[in-house]
Amino acid sequence: MKTAKILVTAAASAALLAPMLSGPAAQAAAAREVHHQEKPAPVGDGTFSRDIAGGATSTVSAAPFVAQVSFDSAGTNVGCTGSQIAASWVITAKHCNATSLRSVRLGTSYLGTGGAVRSVAGRYPAPAGDVLLLKLSTPYYGAYVGLSNAFPATGTAASVYGWGDQSEGSGSMSYYLKSAAVSVIWQGLDNYGGPSVRTRSQSGHTLSGDSGGPLIVNGKLAGVLSSSDILPARNPANFTAYYNDHASVARNLAWITSVSGVQGS
Repeated sequence: MKTAKILVTAAASAALLAPMLSGPAAQAAAAREVHHQEKPAPVGDGTFSRDIAGGATSTVSAAPFVAQVSFDSAGTNVGCTGSQIAASWVITAKHCNATSLRSVRLGTSYLGTGGAVRSVAGRYPAPAGDVLLLKLSTPYYGAYVGLSNAFPATGTAASVYGWGDQSEGSGSMSYYLKSAAVSVIWQGLDNYGGPSVRTRSQSGHTLSGDSGGPLIVNGKLAGVLSSSDILPARNPANFTAYYNDHASVARNLAWITSVSGVQGS
């Protein structure tokens, strides 16, 4: 079994590792990687793919709700991905909840530039599950993604989005928003032992920096990226053997609604 790489700083590691020390959640995560980095990554590291482990470049018009979660006030030290669910609310992964999380950048296709930056006024971690709600200091009236109230069926086609690393271990996030196709496999466990939507990568694979990014099923947010299989040293030719766990939106929906007022459908 492969060893997981936990890409969190000391400030966040205690909160992340505590629920992973024993039980089925620890076993399920043993060969998985948490996709959170707080240091700004250089663009264009010379790896053979400009896109994250395959996938394809995209634009914010294809997913106008996708957000960059940044560990500085300027919105340039991007370390996680998120989704806007209302004018004042963004959802991401709980393991991104470091004390240095400061701002969110919205409405842009490009890493650390363009769009609009909003300070984070409040952070609300889910009591169970790898889900974090961010309340913006001032509203951003963009396009919001709807929340799915149903767990997707096995075999359902889905999409993921993010600006994560361009290849395993490169430490270089993509300047361009990326997308990849995945398929729903079954229910699994996220990094906090909560229910996850487990998917299998089809055209690309999520890596560091994609934590908290959206799993889109039938146009709605079905999951928040928690962890993924660690890839071999070089990007593989295909991605059908690699798995991802996304904290389930449907299973956390009652809590999400109680905090943000946003309901599912």
